[in-house]
Amino acid sequence: MDLRAVIFVPALAGAVIFGFAFLLFAANYYLTILEGTAAGAKEVTWYSEPAIENSWKLWYMLWLVGLWLGPAYFIGRAMTHGTDAAWIRLAIPLAVIWVCYPVSQLSSLSASTIWLPLVPDVFVRFAQKPLVVLGFLVLSAPVLALFGLGFKWAFLTEYQWQLLFAGAPLMMLAVFLYARLIGRLAFALRFTKGLFPARKKKKPKPDAEPKKPADEEVMPTLAQPADLPPINTIEGELTGYNVLMEDEMPRPRKRVRAEAVEEAEGEPESLPVPVTRSRAEPSSTGAAKRSRSWDDDDDDDARPYEVHAAEAVPEEEKLPEEVVKPRADELALLDRSDAPKKPKRVWGPDVLAFLFQPGTISALVIASGMCFLVGVMVRLARAFNPVSDG
Repeated sequence: MDLRAVIFVPALAGAVIFGFAFLLFAANYYLTILEGTAAGAKEVTWYSEPAIENSWKLWYMLWLVGLWLGPAYFIGRAMTHGTDAAWIRLAIPLAVIWVCYPVSQLSSLSASTIWLPLVPDVFVRFAQKPLVVLGFLVLSAPVLALFGLGFKWAFLTEYQWQLLFAGAPLMMLAVFLYARLIGRLAFALRFTKGLFPARKKKKPKPDAEPKKPADEEVMPTLAQPADLPPINTIEGELTGYNVLMEDEMPRPRKRVRAEAVEEAEGEPESLPVPVTRSRAEPSSTGAAKRSRSWDDDDDDDARPYEVHAAEAVPEEEKLPEEVVKPRADELALLDRSDAPKKPKRVWGPDVLAFLFQPGTISALVIASGMCFLVGVMVRLARAFNPVSDG
């Protein structure tokens, strides 16, 4: 009884599960380095995001890479049919990726949608920076060769477990370097003129009058019945009553004169006593004025109410210091001093500066560990394959 299937099936399932997780993380790391470098940053900003939310990046990378890797793989199989030239079978897909993949990647970055793999605008930008493109091809060739070596040691070798420990980190290091190089190329081509230059929006003329909205349109004036022709009836001409509009003010009524109530007989009249009166005490002259009648002639002698100065002077409202004096980072956003500038030297030592960041080292260790697990599952499935001769 062959018990190799008992180990082969779980190993194959583990290779599929761990392989999917590995590709998910690898695609996220690759695009993080590519986007940060293409924006002009010298260092890569690493974000702690859930891997499930970035699952679209895996399908995006499978679409771009599979567009060229699929036909190149079948071409390599056809050219090495009947021979055991494993290196040639691996070198042909890498050569196709070396030449064709940058066109698709840069087209995707400059197109209206990321799923568009070919834009003629890329070739126009290539023609304006031939030395930069040539430098990318020269530098990316050994990086892809390093990737092929790491891939062969990690997944294509048998019984040599020591090569798996070296192949996984080499393969991920090549992925990180290639993302950095193609991002640097995209940043350099950013300062070239495209085939279809972007149109600038025309500013509105200051003399142009803004259109009134529909709510502010002038309503038509309603005609009164007196302005309309009368209706002829049996009893004669008939006209309606005029309607009082809101804009029309009613006629002022005649002013009513108020009379004071007469005092009862027998009450002695109060003598005026010269006393010092405070602000809160009522005025004796006011009481006397209330005891007499008022008419229209008294309006000329009327005085307005006395206005006294405020007892408490309100303190001036002080604005916070953060509002009066903005911070340095806010001023930098205003003057755009941190905007990316045209690089003087595209392929310099700063291309490798991101490798020494703590975030890059952590991502490299995680990706290499997951690649190592996938390699272990692949080796177990290959060693215990029931249909193999071993």
